[in-house]
Amino acid sequence: MTLERKLVGKKGEEAARSLLEEKGCRIIETNYRCPLGEIDIIAAEDKTLVFVEVRTKTGMTFGSPEESINTDKSRRLYRLAQYYLKAKSKNEYPARIDLVAVMLDRKSLQVKSINHIRGILN
Repeated sequence: MTLERKLVGKKGEEAARSLLEEKGCRIIETNYRCPLGEIDIIAAEDKTLVFVEVRTKTGMTFGSPEESINTDKSRRLYRLAQYYLKAKSKNEYPARIDLVAVMLDRKSLQVKSINHIRGILN
């Protein structure tokens, strides 16, 4: 991964964390890694655990950030959430998977738009 892509991803995750906190979520973990992959943000909203995938882009060449979640990615997110719930013994908590889609200005890397979509997997 290039340094530019890492910076874009970091800026998007920072914007997503800020948005979630503004909405009253408490951030539990960021960049949780396990053998199955990584969860960008794990938060609590009331008594619900929220697993958040952050997609950040600087252009629409390959579609919007929202369009970048395909079937394989959805399955992986579901497996990651299940792994976390089991590993942390939190199976009794309600949980959902959200997406935060962030568009950044290509030059300044300032947030142009941010969209929080709750419950992307039903």
